[in-house]
Amino acid sequence: MTEVDVKKSKSKVSMHQVKSQSATRSQMILGPKSTSRLKVRRQSFGFSGVPGIRPVERTSQTAIEFKRPPLYYLPTYQLESSNPFHIPSVKFATDETLDEHFTGHKYNMQESPALALRIAGELMRKVKAMQFNRYRIISVVTIAQKRAQSYNNIISFLWDHERDNYVDVQREVHTAFIQVTTFGVYFD
Repeated sequence: MTEVDVKKSKSKVSMHQVKSQSATRSQMILGPKSTSRLKVRRQSFGFSGVPGIRPVERTSQTAIEFKRPPLYYLPTYQLESSNPFHIPSVKFATDETLDEHFTGHKYNMQESPALALRIAGELMRKVKAMQFNRYRIISVVTIAQKRAQSYNNIISFLWDHERDNYVDVQREVHTAFIQVTTFGVYFD
């Protein structure tokens, strides 16, 4: 036997040993039967995971029938708000909030962003207290320093011209200007 034949026979023996060791190791981990061959029944159909739906008596050998919970209300099919977004009252609330917080304000890099948040929160509380039915209220407050620059603001929505509205109020003081836009976006 040559040296090459000895190396080939050793490699065959070592590969055989590795295969037998891995097979015994996998049998020890998985047990006598492989779990991939076991049939596991999963609940994939039915309403067993839905809260409020309980199974009733078994009526057949193949499935359990479920009973739906009773409806406590019927759809109203109401398409209009009972209390629509009222522009003059929102404009009055915005002016009142700006008179209270923004009059005499001097622009400051640390205080102006906090003031914008405070004005937006106060305005949201006032407008939500008006209880416009089926409207999402969005308030955008921008405070900027006046330094002979131009300012453009664009806000984009999917807009319903019949039901959605907005109020836009702008004020200026010596060092800053503010723009407050409050949207009433209707949703069913």
